Amino acid sequence: MKYTILVLALASVLLHACKDEKKVLPVVKPAATGTWIDSRDGSVYHWVRYGNLEWMSENMRILPKAGSAATFKGSLSEEISEEELQRYGYLYDFTAANNVATEEWRLPSDKDWQTLENCLGMSEAEMRQTGWRGDFIGTLMMQDESGSGLNMKCGGYAHDLGGFGTRRFGVDGIYWSSTADETTEGYAWCRMLTFNKDQVRRESMTTKRYMSVRLVRNTK
Repeated sequence: MKYTILVLALASVLLHACKDEKKVLPVVKPAATGTWIDSRDGSVYHWVRYGNLEWMSENMRILPKAGSAATFKGSLSEEISEEELQRYGYLYDFTAANNVATEEWRLPSDKDWQTLENCLGMSEAEMRQTGWRGDFIGTLMMQDESGSGLNMKCGGYAHDLGGFGTRRFGVDGIYWSSTADETTEGYAWCRMLTFNKDQVRRESMTTKRYMSVRLVRNTK
């Protein structure tokens, strides 16, 4: 009887140890960092390198030549401070998101996002899934320069369906990809982060939404 109790106690300790081990947030650092100056308006953007891609570590904050943009407070008529613009950037509809790219920097494809997720530790099987996936990947994406350096923000989103409005500022950060969802007309793939949630969501959303943009380029 005592032997059985001892075995059960040891099993319980090992089980809790395994659970605790799974909760350890991995340390992930970029292979390189740098800055880039947007000649269109003089804005300075920082970037971090993961694998063969360099990602901007700040949201885009230039007005598009085509499509529409908004702020987390609403339409562009709602003023935000320079500090707020630097921190959260603009929200763009799908047309605008594809038009803020440069010859050097592009709107990341769904494949680009998967490549980043893989560099942060997501398995290839999870990469192809939809919905919430990837333990700690969302947390890593939101870390500042003391961690991953990706520094993704929860800038919410906006829409003009039934009247213009913004939603979920400070709670969700939703980022465009350039890849249309071939199964649903008028939808494109994106990535969603949520405050205090450690996973990242792969989902397709209507191209009429206004969401955040990060640009990416191939490593030189």
